[in-house]
Amino acid sequence: MRSEAFRDLLDGLNSLDLASVTQQDKDEFRRLIFQVGAAHGVSLLGPDERVRTARQLLDEGLPRPEVRDRLMSRFHVGDSQAYRDITAALQIVPKPAGFWDYKSA
Repeated sequence: MRSEAFRDLLDGLNSLDLASVTQQDKDEFRRLIFQVGAAHGVSLLGPDERVRTARQLLDEGLPRPEVRDRLMSRFHVGDSQAYRDITAALQIVPKPAGFWDYKSA
């Protein structure tokens, strides 16, 4: 499989509503995707993916210690690396909703 296919699976998993599946189930399926990716020689554990995940979790309003714990669980990194990823994610300024969606009068 190509890396894009694995990324599509991860994106689909991230978009699932927690009402239909538990966070524990999502984490387990994510681990399975990473294992299959590794078996196919595809590395999905890049720093960009960790930082992007940290930014998503911060945008959802999760406190930093919980974001750290999830990064450590998902990507099998230590707490220092998780905090570095959170710091990098905080450097990314999210676009406010509707900021560029105005119409000129």
